[in-house]
Amino acid sequence: MGKMVNVFMTPRQFGVIEEANWNFHRGSVDNLRPYVSDNKYHMGGRETGHFGSGTYFSTYKNSSGLDKYRSEGGDRRFVSVGDGVYRVDLDIYKNLYKVRSKRQGDVLYTLLKNVNRLGNRIAYLGEFRRGLASYDNADLYQVIRANAKGLGLKCPSYYELTRMAQRLGMDQNDVRSLSTVFMEFNGYNGVDVSGVEYYDNTKHGSVIYDMSKIGGEVEEVMPKSLYTGYKDSPYDNSVVRDGITDKRIESLKGENAFWVKDLDGMPVSEAMRLLKNYTDSGNALDSYEFDSLNDDLASRYLRLLFVKDPNYDYWGETIIDRILEGRYGKGYLERIEKLGAYYWVNYLSKKSSGLIAFLKRFGMELDWSLDAEEENRMKKGYLDKLTRYLQRDLTEDEREYIDKRYYSI
Repeated sequence: MGKMVNVFMTPRQFGVIEEANWNFHRGSVDNLRPYVSDNKYHMGGRETGHFGSGTYFSTYKNSSGLDKYRSEGGDRRFVSVGDGVYRVDLDIYKNLYKVRSKRQGDVLYTLLKNVNRLGNRIAYLGEFRRGLASYDNADLYQVIRANAKGLGLKCPSYYELTRMAQRLGMDQNDVRSLSTVFMEFNGYNGVDVSGVEYYDNTKHGSVIYDMSKIGGEVEEVMPKSLYTGYKDSPYDNSVVRDGITDKRIESLKGENAFWVKDLDGMPVSEAMRLLKNYTDSGNALDSYEFDSLNDDLASRYLRLLFVKDPNYDYWGETIIDRILEGRYGKGYLERIEKLGAYYWVNYLSKKSSGLIAFLKRFGMELDWSLDAEEENRMKKGYLDKLTRYLQRDLTEDEREYIDKRYYSI
């Protein structure tokens, strides 16, 4: 049977099981210490390992080279079967979270990936110790909470989960990923994806966090809902929705903004949550949707866009760049002026200038029948008005534009 690897198990601990759930681990056993493999220091930008930090397994069901180890009975404990291959019957670990379908795996993977992303923002990459931690993680937490609810898992409050990440970041000796901490919070010592399409392989696989912890009866939690919408969702972006329509998830994923018509009737905090979600997804309302907002909500939304201005474009283009170029409709600048949101003239990126955008609009709106003297007088007055709101020096491009289209200043 091969050399036994000591993981503190006895036959009395695992009892008699009629059919073994054989899983295999290939490679060195040097990393079999609890939580070492795929630990928090390895998680930045990873696609694998999100089920947690520990020892990973697969059934290798398409590998004929392991058939002899599947067919024979024998010890169900974690043992060496030769050639750097180790075998275990995962059923002796009764405290693993059992995934029974690809959809369930997608929802769990999305949940735990976002848990680790939250951990990365706060702690894993050293941001917490360097004073650069990001605590604006409501976008991630909404996914975490929605999927935990769908799977029937307990979800810490936003504050509690943030504190978990902080504590993990401060303890350099604790190598667990935050996804491991989350699943242990729910009473699990790993995730079992044996036989599940897409996940029972070496890219993902089953994981045991601490090989010394067996038994530990945990009642299987059955999912309450795995509904993620009519269309197939990507495996790493499968978010459980609360019914056919779910305004929060729809806005978070940047999908059809059907909810805009309901914003005026919502509490301001709820309406702004949807608008913030939509902004975080890299989208902005079309001008006709923006025009439907009441003045208070429109003013708040303009401030949100100006402060957030996320860069989601491959070429470094921002939402405000696209707004100033009129790609969401031509009503934005007109409404900005009506609301007196002239702080937008301060916007500056590699591609856009808020000041130039306002000046261009004003010039195009002037009556073509004006004589040159009156046109110049109106342009000067408008330029003087805008520069009162300008809280930075003019750029060379702005000076050149003004010299050519207005007058030298």
